[in-house]
Amino acid sequence: MMRLQLIPANQIPELLPMREAADAMKGAFAALSAGEVVAPHRMHLPAKGSEDCALLMGALVPGRAFATKIVSIFHSNSHRGIPVVTGLVTILDPETGVPAGMCDGGPLTAWRTGATSGAATDLLALPEARIGAVFGSGAQARTQLLAIDAVRDLTEIRVYGPEAAAVEAMIVELSKKTRAELTTAADSAAAVDGADVICTATSSSVPVFDGRLLKPGAHVNAIGTYTLDRRELDVETVGRARVFVDLVEAALEEAGELVHAAAEGVTRSADWTEIGDVAAGRAAGRIDPTGITVFKTVGHAVQDAVTAALLLDAARRTETAREIEL
Repeated sequence: MMRLQLIPANQIPELLPMREAADAMKGAFAALSAGEVVAPHRMHLPAKGSEDCALLMGALVPGRAFATKIVSIFHSNSHRGIPVVTGLVTILDPETGVPAGMCDGGPLTAWRTGATSGAATDLLALPEARIGAVFGSGAQARTQLLAIDAVRDLTEIRVYGPEAAAVEAMIVELSKKTRAELTTAADSAAAVDGADVICTATSSSVPVFDGRLLKPGAHVNAIGTYTLDRRELDVETVGRARVFVDLVEAALEEAGELVHAAAEGVTRSADWTEIGDVAAGRAAGRIDPTGITVFKTVGHAVQDAVTAALLLDAARRTETAREIEL
């Protein structure tokens, strides 16, 4: 008989506060860049006749974390009133491989992705950053907003998206959870104008803002796309920036913004820096207060494994997990 601990998804923010989650992602990517993580390539299972898909992924950080995940991304779900990203994470004992727990993969994915941008922002954004901007109004955009609010003392975070009602709902929902004032941007230019930290959390196939508008010293987190035919950032943004990635190998296969910009001759993969090397002190982060930095992530299973392990430990410690027998 197998016993599994079920982690309550609605308690993820309490079990692993965003600031702690961001610090955990620094360690996760430091281990990844050091070659300490065992993880096969992510498997894509396309839904026939559409852009929807399921992704299968897993990672082992020896002695620390072991998890597998299946996550579905069905864009049309937004019109059905159900989440676009859904999934299931199974947490395994890293010593025995025995399944130990489970968690809703949608909220966990959003939380760990937000935490990853929080880590990158903490490592790369100017310490005196005060204005933030978030593109998007879904679950991923929400955790991006919470993350940059957690790691920088922002006074304002602007939100822009094509659906005004969704943006307003997001602002109402999060305004009591942030230190910064949340405002609606009239358009993409207004969102970017003077912004110190910008997060893009969309599935757009075309750039969502004009890179010529970025102020000197700005930092950009691009998290919304993971295929070569989609790109949230334009060539101008990438060309102006020092580029940081989660994993160079993965970026070459899935980061449409960077691959497109490389084809245009404005960036080279040899110049991209893995964020884990910055976190571990093996590579420099920001070196110029007037320079622009871009962090592009396509996601990696090490994020899920480390986040899930910490959530399971916290749920056990606080006795908030529910045990089931299979």
